[in-house]
Amino acid sequence: MNSAHNPLGFRRPLQPGCLAVSASLLWLGLAAPASAQTFEQIQHPQLRESPRRLAFELKFGPYVPAVDSSPVFAGRNPPATPFSDFFGSNDERAGVTPSRGLLTQGEVDYQFLNRFGSLGVGLSGGYYSRSAPAFTSYTTGTGQERPVCTLGASLEGWRTYRSSQPPGNEVSYESCISGDQVVFNLVPVSLLLVYRFDELSKRFRIPIIPYMKAGFGAYFWWIGSSASFVSSINTTQADGMVLSRSTAGATYGLVIHPGLAIDLSAIDQQASRVIDNEIGLNRVSLFVELHGAFMSGWGQSNKLDLSDMTFNAGINFEF
Repeated sequence: MNSAHNPLGFRRPLQPGCLAVSASLLWLGLAAPASAQTFEQIQHPQLRESPRRLAFELKFGPYVPAVDSSPVFAGRNPPATPFSDFFGSNDERAGVTPSRGLLTQGEVDYQFLNRFGSLGVGLSGGYYSRSAPAFTSYTTGTGQERPVCTLGASLEGWRTYRSSQPPGNEVSYESCISGDQVVFNLVPVSLLLVYRFDELSKRFRIPIIPYMKAGFGAYFWWIGSSASFVSSINTTQADGMVLSRSTAGATYGLVIHPGLAIDLSAIDQQASRVIDNEIGLNRVSLFVELHGAFMSGWGQSNKLDLSDMTFNAGINFEF
């Protein structure tokens, strides 16, 4: 009905469809603030890096001790090379230092300062072994044990073997060895001061961490065989008495390990923060470092020289 037929201006009653639309608009208007409030309440807080206190490392590297450079052997005339004689290859020249073997090490660090890098103390330990066929031996009239063969060198420097009983006859290597094995064991232990410059990784997301480790080392060694964990040797004293001594000892010195680590956590920081908040693993990195071991026993003439300059590579976990 238009205004001509409705002089008093009464409005037409709303139809059912108009009522439904109006009710829907009213519900949306009331529900919108509530929905916005609910969304704000379930927002996740920003994940932050947890404090770092501990670091664990597992590393591997080539190693060979400089035993033949020990004063007790190098000071003889001619110099003795027992490590090369026992553990060198029969295809190498006499007196040549044997090739490096595998040194496995683990390390635990406690980081007590995390300002402009991290400073901490570390304790590392490892294991190295070298084995070779043992020479057949005989007992002399004084009770000492001597190998039935002696190692020499030809004019070209290649290894030659000569019989001790009777002396002088050249024999083959196979006729000098027994079915036993002689094993050189080494356990290196080091107390370290560790500094890691990780500001590039934390501030600029450059996943490079230079670091330096330095400290004191104690390298424990012993020689065993297939028959005994620690072998013994018989020596004759000036008064003619025969003493039995175990082939074991320790050498002390300095160690230094400058290195470079690649921070794998910096590649995806959001994922690393989630892992950090879940299990506390703050950072994972791969590294390569110099293994500088100056283990000559502080100049003592009766200590084995266990020094070597090589490298280590491994993985680091920080919590």
